[in-house]
Amino acid sequence: MNGTKIFGVALLAAGLGLGQAVAADLWLHVKVHGEKGTDEAMVNLPVSMARNLAGMIPEGARTSHKVRVKDQDYSIADLRQAWREVENGPDANYITVNDPTSKVKIGKRGNYLELHADDKVGSQDRVEAKIPLPVVAALFSGSGDRLNVDAALEELSRFGEGELLTVTNDHETVRIWVDHTAEAR
Repeated sequence: MNGTKIFGVALLAAGLGLGQAVAADLWLHVKVHGEKGTDEAMVNLPVSMARNLAGMIPEGARTSHKVRVKDQDYSIADLRQAWREVENGPDANYITVNDPTSKVKIGKRGNYLELHADDKVGSQDRVEAKIPLPVVAALFSGSGDRLNVDAALEELSRFGEGELLTVTNDHETVRIWVDHTAEAR
């Protein structure tokens, strides 16, 4: 994955990840760092401004009837049902895949849905996400095959500070987090 693609994913996640601030001093940070300092990019936005960026998400992405993971399609309705089971269940690893090419774990810990994914072959891609459970619940609060992005944005605004996503591969690292500082540390 090149720096442009990672930065695009980071901006999309930023648009999906935040809404109007309850606290005016809450900031969204997206940092893309290439190997040996190349392709570095930094986005620091007040959360209230990030909500406006969410309007740039294409309508097709907001109303997609499925989500593609690797080469498998999952319907929003199926994901919503699976989410209800996880949401009401105990803290645990709910999905563990350990095949010759990758290792994936999806689980619930405390007030978070956690995802850890590692490539075992070729590039050393690694994804770590820690999403507040109320944000996931709000995202799936839509009806039919529609995700409720606006509700998820609003809920994340209420949740406050924390790490959201880190994607690392052989050449870049993308980190997305929320805190009360205007400049990223």
